[in-house]
Amino acid sequence: MNKNFIPNYLTLCNIFCGFMSILTTAHGYFVWGTVFIILAMLADRYDGIVARKLGVVSEIGHDLDSLCDVVSFGVAPATLIFEIFITNDKPSTFLMIVVAILCGVYVCCGAYRLARFNVTKMKNGYYQGVPITTCGTVLAFLSLFKLPSIAMLILLVLSSYLMISNLKIKKI
Repeated sequence: MNKNFIPNYLTLCNIFCGFMSILTTAHGYFVWGTVFIILAMLADRYDGIVARKLGVVSEIGHDLDSLCDVVSFGVAPATLIFEIFITNDKPSTFLMIVVAILCGVYVCCGAYRLARFNVTKMKNGYYQGVPITTCGTVLAFLSLFKLPSIAMLILLVLSSYLMISNLKIKKI
């Protein structure tokens, strides 16, 4: 096996877990939806580390990682929050549309954050805006605690803003 593909396999594990999160969430298995997002986070954490250790960092790996992150930490957590909200609160059609729009805005902010990251260089070891992986994982993890729906929506909106903000975050 070509060692160039090993980090990409981890990245593809990331998107596979994101996809599994969406499927399980859509069928009401919210804890499994969260577990798959956390597994995606682990795959995302190690794909870059493995690529650097093997000396096989590539543009395709970098871009593939961002595409996968939109699914695993954008679409999957937004789906989880939306499904929990409509399952627990049985909202009116109007409120359901508002929540869907907020979840869509979260996904768009995450995609913008990743695009901005891809075209700008890290300055002095700092990211601009909170990484989508952080926001998505935190939202998923907090969903386990059965917080009130309004609290989860506030955290979703706050995460959306933090991803596109000019806040400087030190790379760990």
